[in-house]
Amino acid sequence: MTETVNIELNYGFNGTFQCEIPSERLIHYHQAPAGIDDVASRMKQVLNSPLELPPLDLAVVPGDKITIAVDYQAPAAAEIINSVWDYFSDCGIEAGDVTILQTSSESSMLQEKLKAAVNSELQEQASWVIHAPDSKEEVGYLGTSAGGERIYLSRHLLEADFILPIEKVGFDPLIGYAGGGSSIYPGFSSQEAIIKSRGQSHRELTPAESRPLRQLIDEIGWMLGLQYSLQVIPAGGQSVSEIVFGSLEATFRKAKQLLDEYWKLEPEYKSEMIVIAVEDGPTGHQWNQLGSVLETARNLVAQDGRIVLLTQIDSALGEGLQILSRCHEPLDAIKPLRDSQPGDLLAATQMALTGDWALICLLSRVSSDEVEDLFVIPLEDEAEVQRLLQTDETVSVIASAQYAYGQLKQG
Repeated sequence: MTETVNIELNYGFNGTFQCEIPSERLIHYHQAPAGIDDVASRMKQVLNSPLELPPLDLAVVPGDKITIAVDYQAPAAAEIINSVWDYFSDCGIEAGDVTILQTSSESSMLQEKLKAAVNSELQEQASWVIHAPDSKEEVGYLGTSAGGERIYLSRHLLEADFILPIEKVGFDPLIGYAGGGSSIYPGFSSQEAIIKSRGQSHRELTPAESRPLRQLIDEIGWMLGLQYSLQVIPAGGQSVSEIVFGSLEATFRKAKQLLDEYWKLEPEYKSEMIVIAVEDGPTGHQWNQLGSVLETARNLVAQDGRIVLLTQIDSALGEGLQILSRCHEPLDAIKPLRDSQPGDLLAATQMALTGDWALICLLSRVSSDEVEDLFVIPLEDEAEVQRLLQTDETVSVIASAQYAYGQLKQG
């Protein structure tokens, strides 16, 4: 009898897909790492033993103005903030001297959800600030980069005595690895800087290879004098696999190693079909999650193969996807996307490029007509996914693909 592999994939808000695939057809099956059961306990450990820096209580004194810069994509952000506050409170810091700074990428609902989940002292006494990048009163001049670029940042960063970034570490098509200060810039800069940072993914580069924007982020961290940093590596869904604390450089270096270990896929061969599950995350479940997912799919599926996306996306199309939906062929969208630089530029570009490379099939809650306009085949239910798998095609499977990066094994 043919041996089979049992597959179980969580997707969307509450979906679970199960199937069996003959082992001889399965090229690669990537599962999410286990999550930390007790985030508070883990936080106590890391806060008491920072990497390459003295204990945190030597860096802050009562009366210091402290800004906690929160990456809205970091899982378990509320639990992490609570642990940080417990530590600061023991150091004699007053809640009124703390600012919780978040980027304007969030909806007010996400901000209120975070605020409602933290310690009551912080809820009532800390300053809760959503950065306004288009406000001249909100940003100030930091300095000029080595490349001659004038850098502006939130005044809540410039005027703080102590800054603690809480960042999700992840693969990023534009800068290679997100984290290590990338939540500070361009997110807490000017609107001009945010728009300028948008662009195409560097498909020819691996995450570890240098990129100009990543170099600028590193320089800005140095200019700002960032010392301590909390880097969060995700597990599946909204859980955390690891937390690293210490100097910005040391934590980012360690976090990248862990990210590669948990989330980097390197199969030896491309498959004829790839099944990809995308889950609800800290920022919700929407089209923008599909940018990096589709890039990985395009790296790992054979030309004219099939990409099966398991989602429960029900959000409206962004400006970039609307541009794609009006085109006659997928690649016709590339130039107008570059010209307009919409907020969903990456997702729309990857949808166009991947749609030209392979056949995309999407399980979602979006109307079939809207999905078809994106050069994508709509799937009505899990039974259709099961039917697609009843072939002799080779298959790769990726769980929690919104966090993964895939490329063929080199050498």
